[in-house]
Amino acid sequence: MSTRNNDHGREAASRQPTQTNGRAAVAHGNNANAVYEALRQRIGTSVYAPGSRLTEVEIAKEFGVSRTPVRQALHRLGAEGLIEVKNGVGVRVTEIADRELEDMYRLRLHLVGLIGELSPQSLSPADIEAVKQIRDSIKSMRDATTEPAISAYTQLCDQFYAVVNRVIGNAFLRHFIDVMYHQTDRYWYSWMQSEDLRREVEYLYQEVDETLRALEHDDYKAVGAIRSQHIAMMLERMETYRRGLAKGNGAG
Repeated sequence: MSTRNNDHGREAASRQPTQTNGRAAVAHGNNANAVYEALRQRIGTSVYAPGSRLTEVEIAKEFGVSRTPVRQALHRLGAEGLIEVKNGVGVRVTEIADRELEDMYRLRLHLVGLIGELSPQSLSPADIEAVKQIRDSIKSMRDATTEPAISAYTQLCDQFYAVVNRVIGNAFLRHFIDVMYHQTDRYWYSWMQSEDLRREVEYLYQEVDETLRALEHDDYKAVGAIRSQHIAMMLERMETYRRGLAKGNGAG
């Protein structure tokens, strides 16, 4: 599969039930952080597929803000490698080649193994409670008779990883893991929409439940090991998906 195929991302975006006029429904704010969070969510769920162009003027008009907070939000996204600015082209969502994407996943695999080694820190009781609520929400999604919504699934993923990453006391490690997460999982979210999303919800539930038990015992090495295990499983499923796609296209 070529991750430079923008049509797949656009088709994936069109299947999301919570969109308005082709975009994910979000709560609009009046500051750079609100714009940043909304744009990052859209990139993560392929509402803005790799290669898509963004303009300050249109974003500012949609959010009802000046171009200054939009420019600040775009600067943050650029620093994370999610967008790039090219002369004569403007702002566009970055693309990652297949091989580079696989390498980034493998790099994540090694980085998360350091969670329990580089200055881990305890989560607050409120954070632990937040993980419990996320687990219960995933369980409700898994057990529901209706099909899971990719937008709700990605939101729970983002909430879970945001809380668990607070375990990482080393600021550099936390930053690298966060950047890698948002760079790579936007492709995974796009691919899984043509796969069995309910199965992915079950995998997520297992990971959150296992992580919660480790957090409750302050076992941070286990937190890293659990994350590594699930990324490795994700890599295996990704390769299976790519082989199936190649076979369907007559490439193998």
